[in-house]
Amino acid sequence: MKKLTLIFCAVLFTSGITFAQQKKSVKKTKVVAKKVEAPATVKSSFDQNFAGTTDAKWTKTSAGHWNVSFTKENIKTVAAYDADGKWISTKSAYDAQTLPESVAGTLKTKYPAATIKDGWKIERADVAAYYKVNIQDNGADKAVLLNEAGTVTE
Repeated sequence: MKKLTLIFCAVLFTSGITFAQQKKSVKKTKVVAKKVEAPATVKSSFDQNFAGTTDAKWTKTSAGHWNVSFTKENIKTVAAYDADGKWISTKSAYDAQTLPESVAGTLKTKYPAATIKDGWKIERADVAAYYKVNIQDNGADKAVLLNEAGTVTE
């Protein structure tokens, strides 16, 4: 009886190892992103504000707003609109070389040892346009807010 139990356990053990070694085939499927188109009212509002842009890519947020990514004068920009086509905000990405001279000059004066990493011009309907610039000053990362005239508004 002991031998029979031992043989039975050995068979069970080896069959488990055998099945564990089998490679399961996984069928890979290619996911193709569906092109999103904004409603006509939103597109019309965008065309009025940013005429002449041809590379607009639309996305819809979970809040129901429409974001459009495009390049304007070699600056990557994202504009947001509500479902009725009302403009909400615009965010333009800048690097150290493309920042306006008033902003870059103020940063060089106020933070002479700082390195400019990147920055954004943020325009919203409820506040005046401003720049948010990330710098590294004496090993510490800082975000500096400046208005369009180049005055620090921290």
